[in-house]
Amino acid sequence: MTESYQMFPAVVTAVEQLTPLIKRFTFKRQDGQNFPVFSGGSHIIVKMNDKLSNAYSLMSNPKDLSTYQICVRKDIEGKGGSVFMHDQCVKDFQLEVSSPKNLFELSPSGEKHILIAGGIGITPFIPQMDELFFFFSNYELHYAFRAPEHAALLDELKQGPHADKVFSYIDSEGSKLDLNKVIVGQPKGTHVYVCGPKPMIDAVIETCNKNRYRDGNI
Repeated sequence: MTESYQMFPAVVTAVEQLTPLIKRFTFKRQDGQNFPVFSGGSHIIVKMNDKLSNAYSLMSNPKDLSTYQICVRKDIEGKGGSVFMHDQCVKDFQLEVSSPKNLFELSPSGEKHILIAGGIGITPFIPQMDELFFFFSNYELHYAFRAPEHAALLDELKQGPHADKVFSYIDSEGSKLDLNKVIVGQPKGTHVYVCGPKPMIDAVIETCNKNRYRDGNI
């Protein structure tokens, strides 16, 4: 999995419990150098040991390369990487992180950007929002989650520079994300992005197709 990436020995500098199932990890390089440049939507490979490695979206600010940050949702039914990160990866733990790759880039041709996140799917949108804010772009984040205790990063988003761009939806409180309301009637040139559970992704694609958004706008 790591063969096509450049790997860097790194150390964990901070671990934060954001929700009952999600932790945020901050890494720095062991040699003290900056990490490689990345753009919003990029991911890295985290190699915990010889047997375990996982890909995670970068969520740190692309303009600060002194550290990388990721969020990890604990999945006890997964292959073991997320459980290892939660149970074994503490401050000062040494591991390897890779150079970044971006398979989820913002389109430079978009005149407006609609970002739709479900649960842990919020992570790639954090640096993308920083980029959109920096370039004075027109954007909105629509963030859905099951219950208040699962709202990783919501407080930070609503207290930061993106506050007036963030719309949240809490299933347990009866607040549902209405995709038709979000997508229908958007101006020409709007691009829609989604990251979250497969049913959400499928629903966003279906709604976009119904409203004549082409694949290039999703």
